[in-house]
Amino acid sequence: MHPRRITIVFICLLAFTMVFQTSAKSDLPLSWDVWYHLRISRQFVSGQFLWDAGSFGPEGRPHSYPPLFHGMTAFIYVVTRVNLDVLARFLPPFIFAAVIYTFYLLVKEIFTEKIALISCLFASVTPIILDRGVSYTPEVLSFIFFHVGLLYFWKKNWIITGVMGGLLVLTHGLSSAAFFSVLVFYTFFSSVVLKENVWKLFIKVIILSGVISSFWILQSVPQHVPYGGDELLRLYPLKLGWIQLLCAFLGLTSLKENKKSVFIVSYAGALLLLTRNPVSLPYRFIEFLAFPVCILAAQGIYTIKPKIHYALIVLFLMSFAQGYWYTEKYTPVVTTEEKTAYTWLNTTSVEGYTIMTEWRTAPVLAFFSGKAPVKGAYQFGAPTLKERTDDTYSFYEEYPDSILFKYNISFVYYGKEEQTHQHEPPYNKVYATFKTGFYHR
Repeated sequence: MHPRRITIVFICLLAFTMVFQTSAKSDLPLSWDVWYHLRISRQFVSGQFLWDAGSFGPEGRPHSYPPLFHGMTAFIYVVTRVNLDVLARFLPPFIFAAVIYTFYLLVKEIFTEKIALISCLFASVTPIILDRGVSYTPEVLSFIFFHVGLLYFWKKNWIITGVMGGLLVLTHGLSSAAFFSVLVFYTFFSSVVLKENVWKLFIKVIILSGVISSFWILQSVPQHVPYGGDELLRLYPLKLGWIQLLCAFLGLTSLKENKKSVFIVSYAGALLLLTRNPVSLPYRFIEFLAFPVCILAAQGIYTIKPKIHYALIVLFLMSFAQGYWYTEKYTPVVTTEEKTAYTWLNTTSVEGYTIMTEWRTAPVLAFFSGKAPVKGAYQFGAPTLKERTDDTYSFYEEYPDSILFKYNISFVYYGKEEQTHQHEPPYNKVYATFKTGFYHR
């Protein structure tokens, strides 16, 4: 085997190890949103594909999240019969290694194999990419479709690009927005700078992507776009990596008026603008921006050719240290105490009743208890979101009986999220531990 082929194998093993040592060290999966996705996957296993009975109790709501990731998880569970929370701990390293490999294929095709290897080396230890990598979420899966889609758009293969675009829409909304934004930028700048018309290719990709994902788009139009606030510019080096960012600025000096430069400027420029957008979750696009930053960093390293091997070793070790310490501190959002409390509810609350919690508690409680909270994660698409949000706030501030009856509430949870209101429920405490408790009127 060629030494460079061996190198990418070792880089993928590094990526696998970086995630494995974080995701597998705990008894429960990392991240908060994983619990929503696992619960929806469990509903898919039982044949509930369109209606979310575990949120917005007691009546539930239509599914508001793209289905591909949940369908994949449900399929793996049916085939292996491994518990969902165990799958969520041990699948991330494999998915992350696949992300790095598809990134390698993309960069190797457009630039050179050496640039691809250095880019992947940086990507495997970039803090914000690792942050997603350790979580079992749709966004990590979407990175694979993202890279393959860009690769085949470069090759002018509209069929595979369109399929990847459709799969992105069916996997993760923000990922598809990032993907099509990059395609728009590249198509535009190709026309302006290179005088190369690829609009026909772009239109074919859009049509095919729309056809593939149409069954989902037509039945799941969001009622509002979630807003996540601005991301401070001073946080970019912490998330993108100090070394990666500094080397990326060096890489910018190597740009020329050619197709490769137009691609990387379009790739990085579109995503940089999305990280500053005032509309929807701008901080989430930094995860996508990290990949072109790693390409530019590799180009920057390559400009110091005479000492490249020594420089790369030193810079990689510094990048590795930042990435490792960024994720080493990660722990599950649910404690053993909370898990025990939620599981207790599973055999206590009567079917058809609702549990009152704050929204961050809701998806975790719903997974372990099997009971529907008043609210739930990923609430876009729910027409009663504002009403339920206001009612939840009013309830924990004043505890009016009208809200109890309105949502058929059987138990009120009072844990770390709910305690921020500093108003303990005026009901009978029927379950209590050191920091959590359930109350019943």
